[in-house]
Amino acid sequence: MQTRYSAVDALRGFIMILMAIDHASAFLARQHSSEFWAGAMSAYTSAFPFLTRWITHLCAPGFFFLVGAGIYWFASSRRQSGWTQSQTIRRTAVRGLAILTIGQLLENPVLFLQSQMKPAAVSLSQVTAPPPIDGSDLYWGFITLSGLGAVMIVCALLLRLPSWDWLLTSAACVIATHSLLPVSGKPGPLWMALLLTPGLSQHVFVVYPIIPWLAIAAAGMYFAHWWQSNPTTAENRIWIIGLALVLAAIALRAAGGWGNIRPPRDAGWIEFLNNVKYPPSLVFWTMAVGIDLLVLALLVRAPQAFKSETSPLIVFGQTPLFFYLVHFYLLMAAGFAFFPEAGPLEQAYAGWFAVLILLYPVCARYRKFKLSKPPESFWRLL
Repeated sequence: MQTRYSAVDALRGFIMILMAIDHASAFLARQHSSEFWAGAMSAYTSAFPFLTRWITHLCAPGFFFLVGAGIYWFASSRRQSGWTQSQTIRRTAVRGLAILTIGQLLENPVLFLQSQMKPAAVSLSQVTAPPPIDGSDLYWGFITLSGLGAVMIVCALLLRLPSWDWLLTSAACVIATHSLLPVSGKPGPLWMALLLTPGLSQHVFVVYPIIPWLAIAAAGMYFAHWWQSNPTTAENRIWIIGLALVLAAIALRAAGGWGNIRPPRDAGWIEFLNNVKYPPSLVFWTMAVGIDLLVLALLVRAPQAFKSETSPLIVFGQTPLFFYLVHFYLLMAAGFAFFPEAGPLEQAYAGWFAVLILLYPVCARYRKFKLSKPPESFWRLL
């Protein structure tokens, strides 16, 4: 049975490439939008900065969805290799803990150093309320890798449940996200921020709480189960699921109310597409995952060159954690070395492309090293 899906690796690589655009904008142009459930919500006066941000919204939901899918495929392949369920759960949980720890040790310093950079003189988006941090408080971060690792640990436990329970878990997390946000607009105590309400709580800045992002990862687990159970049917129908999710997101946004968290502030197309990311509203993540699945459907049918061993999509897609950490530090170094003043957004795109060129041979070598290790190796955790 096929245990590696090249189109999925290519989609993951595509997501990593898009993600680097957002971080190049943050480090080089000092432009980074906010889409919080309460407080900071960026507004735009032109399409270019908005679209630069909006295309990168495919990244976090898509990556959490693929993490969930990868957990199922990993468990399935190890079961065929003779691993017990307990071994698989333990390995998945350890990997999640490793990623959470790496986030605390290696991702948090980048957040601090970014705060030391001179901000842009003119912001390309306006924040309609104070952001959850204003520089007046010392804080520690629970950001992307920390949230991803925590969600992986929970997904490891979900492997004990029947596959339909993964969909029920996803639905329960969606309902909780949209029903339990405090009317006060405050994240509340730290445990609540870590579980549900992003923001600054007890000197910890939580960006990726567990419950909202678990909704996406649990849905990814079921998607992987469905695909592996019906590979030919799945490959032919991925586009239908993707289109259905996009249409559902459009309908929910047009209807307003539940599923949006915050309504559009005007009748323009930018505000229609400008949705809450922290935590991800149902509109936000169904739109993003739907588009990701449409891209996946194209990649399934794409020429083999897009999915070859030397394709940048495959190289980056099979080294996502390594790519993530190295690109962060490269962009940070470039920001301090070459951009003492914020550059225009066009220069950020040039820096993004240069980082991709530099990273390709490095990631290719790391990929070769990683794949040379046995499945039980520590390096396979990364």
